[in-house]
Parts: sequence; structure tokens; C-alpha cells
Amino acid sequence: MKLLESKPVIIAMNSLKYKIRNWQYPVFSLGFPVMFTLLFYFFLGRDSFSLGFPGMVIYATSVGTVSAAISFSSEKASGMMERLDAMPIGRRNIFLGALISETVVMAIQILIMFLLGYVILQVSFKGFFELFIGFIVALLFGISSVGIGIIIAGLAKTVEVANAISLFYYLPVLFLSGSLYPFESFIVYFTPPFWAKQVYLQITVLGHGLFDNLYSSSFIYPGGSAEMIPIPLWGGIIILFGFTISFVILGIFIFQKKTKF
Repeated sequence: MKLLESKPVIIAMNSLKYKIRNWQYPVFSLGFPVMFTLLFYFFLGRDSFSLGFPGMVIYATSVGTVSAAISFSSEKASGMMERLDAMPIGRRNIFLGALISETVVMAIQILIMFLLGYVILQVSFKGFFELFIGFIVALLFGISSVGIGIIIAGLAKTVEVANAISLFYYLPVLFLSGSLYPFESFIVYFTPPFWAKQVYLQITVLGHGLFDNLYSSSFIYPGGSAEMIPIPLWGGIIILFGFTISFVILGIFIFQKKTKF
């Protein structure tokens, strides 16, 4: 009961109620990953697409940046954030509450992608334990995506500006990470989607262990080079976790500043 009475959880529950009333955008934002997943599946076939599906899952979670930015900006525009800011709640609790609500939505979207890929399209995977690890990795990356979206919403003055900034961020980063198409450059190692996609791919699809080395992003397609990098899978998870924690801390820092909503 104490958990349900905590300020971030109360804010998260109110935010989820708002999302239920305005369900059109979350459904629309997931529509693009679902559409591209079906297109790539019928173009590549099930066997080849097994290596590409992790990129689709990461794409679906990357959309969380735009979804969170627009959703949180809309709440600001409605005056909800201003009312909360006038109460003895604290900016940190506002940020954490928004992060919790967006993470819940993100988890549902990942489950929908799993249902589409592994149940409907019968994409291959090593086992249910590996699939669970893949879910955790995708959710961890989703939290970082949501954190970036909320940060953008906190800095942007309007919903339109938040939408534009989030699109300008997530689309280039997604392609530069090699998640959707092999990209041979050292730049991939500075993008969170690369670590999420590669760890997800090697554990869930290829069945590698945590002490196996990571492959370069070019290994996303059949026949691609399998060049290894001197970082094990557990190291990739730590790097992804570091990105996530950094974005959360940065978000709390930005929201602690007493700038006017």
C-alpha cells in the first residue's frame, strides 16, 4: 500500500488514466513498427527475418522517445504540469512518475511486438529464458528512450517543437546504430540502439552466453561479416544500463531546475 501511495506512483497512475483517454497516439506510434515488421517479413522470409526482427523491436522501443515527448508536452499544454508544480510534490517525483507511466506503455508495446513476431509470424528464437532476457534488454533500452523523450518535452516550449526535436533525434540515431540496416562505422558504438539490438540478437536469436563477445553491427543480415569486438555481452548490457541511468539522472537534473512550465 505504501508503494501505491508514493508520489511518483500516484503521478504515474494519473498519467496512465490520461493515456487511456487519449489512446489514439500510442496506437498510431506502434502502427509504424508493426507495418515495417510485416513488410520486412514478407520481403525477407522467416529464416532471414529472424536476424532482422531484433532491429524491429528496437525500432518499436525507439518510438518511445517521440511518444513520451508528445505525451508529456501535451500534459504541459493542458496545464496539468503547472498544477502539479504548484503542489508540494517536487520536480523529481514528476519526472519519475512520467517515466513509470511511459515505461508501462513501453512494456505493453514490446509484448505486442513479441506477439506479432514470435506467435503470429513464428520468428525463431533459442528459448523462453533467452526471450525473457531479450524482453528485459528491450525494456531497459525503452526506458532510456522514454527518458530522452521526457527530457525533450521538458526543454521544448510546445508540443510541435517536442515532436520535431524527438524525430530529429531518434531517426538518425536509429539508422546510425545499424539496427535497421548494417552500418559500418565506429559511430555505432556511441548509440544506445546498437548495444540493445546486438545483445538482444545474440542472446535471443543466436543463443550466445553473457561471456561471448559482441559482433559488429554488420552481423544483422545473413552472409554478413561476423567481426567480433573485444567486449562481452555482459559488458554490452552494462553499457546500455549506463546510457539509461545517465538519461534518467540528466532528466531529474533538468526537472529540478525551477524553470517555468
